[in-house]
Amino acid sequence: MRKVANHWLREVLRWTYQKRTVTRADIIASTGLNSASVSHSIRYLLDRGIMLKVGDLESSGGRPREALSLNGEAGYFVAVDLEGQTMRFALTNLIGDIRYRWEEDLEFGRPLPVQKIVDSIGWVLSNLSESQAERVLAVCVNYPGVLDSAGNITAFNIGWRSFPLHKALSDALEYPVFIEHDKLSSVLAEHWLGCANSHDNTLFLIVERGIGLGMFVDGKPVQGSRDRTGEIGHSKVAPDSRVICSCGQQGCLETVASSPSIIRQYQEAIGAEPSDGGVLRAADVFKKARNGDPAAGAVVERAGRAIGFALSHAVSLLNPELIVLGGDLISGEDLFIPLIWDELRKRSLPLLLEGLQIKSSTLGLDIRLKGAASLAFRNAISNRDLLAKLCRPALAGWQSDLLRTDSRSRDEPNPRNQPQNLGK
Repeated sequence: MRKVANHWLREVLRWTYQKRTVTRADIIASTGLNSASVSHSIRYLLDRGIMLKVGDLESSGGRPREALSLNGEAGYFVAVDLEGQTMRFALTNLIGDIRYRWEEDLEFGRPLPVQKIVDSIGWVLSNLSESQAERVLAVCVNYPGVLDSAGNITAFNIGWRSFPLHKALSDALEYPVFIEHDKLSSVLAEHWLGCANSHDNTLFLIVERGIGLGMFVDGKPVQGSRDRTGEIGHSKVAPDSRVICSCGQQGCLETVASSPSIIRQYQEAIGAEPSDGGVLRAADVFKKARNGDPAAGAVVERAGRAIGFALSHAVSLLNPELIVLGGDLISGEDLFIPLIWDELRKRSLPLLLEGLQIKSSTLGLDIRLKGAASLAFRNAISNRDLLAKLCRPALAGWQSDLLRTDSRSRDEPNPRNQPQNLGK
């Protein structure tokens, strides 16, 4: 490691991770490093199997340019997502590709025991061969709720009040633990890996059990004091509503437009009890609205306009070039995007809407797992010890090492009695 400066390696790794396939010239132009520093770093990473030559690109003159990429199997992370209706776990490789995953339903408001998270992480690690386990770098967790000044988390959906998640996991696991708010993780994942890759001013709105807003402004994520930004779900859009939000207040956007609220409003409109007709999802309400169900159409319209109203304030404050919709909104984009645009045009200065785009996330349900993996990558290359672990000489035969779980069938019996939702 002494022969190549750490900051050279970090810049080369960071740029290659984000762009996926690069040339020496790309790295030099983008990082500001001189050609000798870049060449030394690339040679060092190639020698250790962290970077690979993946082909040649045509050149306008002279010899072809080598195309370079990171070797995903050079390192692994365990990614954990605690937001939404399920707890999700995945093993990801160095570049964020998910090797396998599984999930377990969460009961809203019921306290989530940390031992359950620890046991699940242990199960993920138990599926690795010895050489793979030696290349695990860190565990990364997306958390919901808010972080207090002492580093404790309050999250209503998983029943936590001032819970010391980072300490609890760090005490129980032998790997470094990184945690990040799900909103920030999502917008960073979109910026690094998704449709916001070329946009420096992006808003990411996720609608599930809760509603949150991730913000990327002038090329940097907006975090605020103790990561408490983006609580757009608790902006007041329905001041006359008597529905009590999970935060204890009334009139919040979440009481109108979150997935459970959409389902509740539809059931109230048709006079159904919550248990009637089996499990109803937000996507089912969207489908009914498309098919002309007037009650479903009214619920969707109210939710869409409330979201547009809330976003109009964010547009006025931050002047984004792209708004990305995530969570359950993806399955209803055809219904919601026109309503959001209509509200934005009514409530925002026309100049602020010039060039603005609204798109659905291209990362789907994996966005927070991929966001967790990108968090782990960024932290790992910034940590001297983890960077040294990543850059140690390659283990014999590790390049051909395949995950044992890749050949496991979804229907194969699970010896540890864990949920049967494994799959690539």
